[in-house]
Order: sequence, then C-alpha cells, then structure tokens
Amino acid sequence: MKWIADRNGLTSPELYMDAQKRNHTPDAAELWKYFEAVFAWVNEIFSNFRPKLMKGLAWGIFYNKHKDDALNPADLEEKIKWLILDKEVTNRRGIYEYLLDGEEKHLSLRTFDDDQKQEAYDRQAGICAGCGKHFEIKEMEGDHITAWSAGGKTTSENCQMLCKACNRRKGSR
Repeated sequence: MKWIADRNGLTSPELYMDAQKRNHTPDAAELWKYFEAVFAWVNEIFSNFRPKLMKGLAWGIFYNKHKDDALNPADLEEKIKWLILDKEVTNRRGIYEYLLDGEEKHLSLRTFDDDQKQEAYDRQAGICAGCGKHFEIKEMEGDHITAWSAGGKTTSENCQMLCKACNRRKGSR
C-alpha cells in the first residue's frame, strides 16, 4: 500500500486507505491491478530473477519513478552481471536502483582505507587537489581521480585528497 500511496502522491498508506473509505471503494481491485502492473514491469525489465538481490526492494517506488523510462532489458542484464562481479560494489542489492537512477550511493562502493588516504595526503603535502589550499588530513577526504563510474578503482594510485568542501562540489564528476 505504501507503493500505491506514493503513486497517488500520498505520504502514507493510511492516507491511501482514508481516500478509499471516502470514495466508498468496495474492494481492493485497484490495489491488485497496480500490484500486477508493478510486477509485470519488473519481469519485463529484469527477466533474470535473483531472489537474494531482488526480494524486499521497493519495486513499486521504482515503478512509479521509472515505468516510462526507455530501458533495454538486455543492456541492464549485462550491467547487472558486471556489477555483481565488481569487488568495489559492497551493496549488491543496490544494483537495481543504481541502474534505474544512476546514483552510485546505492552500491556502497568501497572507500579508500586510512593507509591509502595517508599515502595520497603525503604525496600532495596536505594540499587539496581541488582548491590548492593546505588542510590537516582530518579535514580532507579520499576521492577517486578517475570516478568509479568511469572505470576508476579504489587503489592508492587513483586516490587524491580533497578538502570536504571540494569533495562535496565534485560529486561523481
């Protein structure tokens, strides 16, 4: 019911139920039809069912946002296979949402460890690679020189230190 409430622009299932009562809706036909549409879309777009990765995801919310997107199931399947094998991806359940909205945060990509950040900090002599100002290491963050989305890996060679402000501005560019 949370999914259909979202579809209707409502913030909670309770508001959806209240609307159904006000409209004297006699049964759950609308809800059932919506549920069937969501899962028909999921089966069409993601034909290879992977229970451990797919169960429990907010498919209705994904459907509400992306049902009209031009998605190629074959391309998505190839990307899913690649992402499952990528050691940088620590949240494989986030693969589907990432493929729909492109936000890397869903993948929980591995971050640079303290040794990698210290090495980059020393290499840069504490100078932010973004603004060129000096900072203490605790005021900086490790950043991928070549973004993960462009094939960059979480290695010492691909680490640069940015002040927190520069890293926030950079995002995944």
